[in-house]
Amino acid sequence: MNLLIENAVVFTNHDHGGILNDHSVAIEGTHIRDIGPTSELSSKYADFQRLDAGGRLLMPGLINAHMHFYGTYARGLALRQAPTNFEEILSKLWWKLDSSLDLDAVYYSALVPAISAVKNGVTAVIDHHASPNAVDGSLDKIEEALTLLGLRGVLCYEVSDRDGKEICKKGLSENARYIKKCRDARESNSDHLYDAMVGLHASFTLDNDTLKQASDLSQSTERGCHIHVLEGEVDRTRTREKYNSDVVERLEQTGILGAKSIAAHGIYLTADGIDRLASTDTMLVHNPQSNMNNAVGRADIFTFLDKNILTGIGTDGMSADIKPDVRTANLLHKHDLRDSNVGWSEIQRMTLKNNPMIYERLTGQKIGRIEKDCLADVILVDYYPPTPMTADNIWGHVLFGIADAVVDTTIINGRMVMQNKQIPGLDEERLAAQSRECTERVWKKFFS
Repeated sequence: MNLLIENAVVFTNHDHGGILNDHSVAIEGTHIRDIGPTSELSSKYADFQRLDAGGRLLMPGLINAHMHFYGTYARGLALRQAPTNFEEILSKLWWKLDSSLDLDAVYYSALVPAISAVKNGVTAVIDHHASPNAVDGSLDKIEEALTLLGLRGVLCYEVSDRDGKEICKKGLSENARYIKKCRDARESNSDHLYDAMVGLHASFTLDNDTLKQASDLSQSTERGCHIHVLEGEVDRTRTREKYNSDVVERLEQTGILGAKSIAAHGIYLTADGIDRLASTDTMLVHNPQSNMNNAVGRADIFTFLDKNILTGIGTDGMSADIKPDVRTANLLHKHDLRDSNVGWSEIQRMTLKNNPMIYERLTGQKIGRIEKDCLADVILVDYYPPTPMTADNIWGHVLFGIADAVVDTTIINGRMVMQNKQIPGLDEERLAAQSRECTERVWKKFFS
């Protein structure tokens, strides 16, 4: 599709631009071809399909750098006994829930948040999946759900020894199979929407031989690992008890860390652990709402950034929409440190600069900016600023205005997946009803 979006206020989100008033953006196929004043581009691209932005804000789509789609089925689930610590949250909720999923549940648990992502301006998601009783083909089911929406994604299966060696082996095989599937798709289409990583749970549920196999897979396929690192103190204490080792040192020695690997959370990182992440160029993703919900602590994002660790932001399954976590991050660090001046530029950098950089490092795809030759992942937002909006003050508008504004149009890979707040051909009510049917089966197994 060749499309000219006219009469927009354009936030380019690149270093050499900012806010462009009364501008147009030309999209040719999957890429952005041109940006310029509406008066110039209207005649230059007269043969392109037209979309009148009506003065709305046109900005890059947002990226969620750490997500668990399957967390959808925890919504409304009432535990019979409340967990008292993070280890019990894992064992009494998440590990029981992921063990209760079948392939249909995998599909619908991804589809529901994928709809939410598109409606809220998130155009790319890095997901981390687990369904130990439905491993084979589970990543295909997630891809199938995302394809229905046209949502871009990087997927992986969470390998762990907690369910035994046979399921662990299946998890490694599922990652290997899906990595090859994505690689084959990329050979025929470099703009293919999906890519893969090697998923791992956390050090304390991974035996030495499993880490070695995961590392070998990562290196042979040139795909990084996506692993939880020191989200809770249990990771540190259990790793020391079981393997007589420090978490980050162990991951470094086994080759899990590296420039294409993601360490999620990092709350209990020591100075040495931070240095090891920095020296291996490992990426890190902060998940503030989830960390607060689990009462596990606050990650020291300021040290991560000072050490030049590429640090992004995700939701950890709390929602598909990244904006609530962005606002939470802005408030969490101020509140915890009792300093109203911290976190402003850092959260902006993580959200607008680092998340696109993480995605590009993983996939080679240029997203997160409106500039020539970037992939056309853009959103039109019903935001008409009540005060002047410039490149210098855009972050204030994002946090306290744009974050609450309604997304009118979502375009991913040059395809209009939502227009006028409608996703064509999607019966959301029917899909939600089908998801509820799956939920009954999943919850019955959960409580059995």
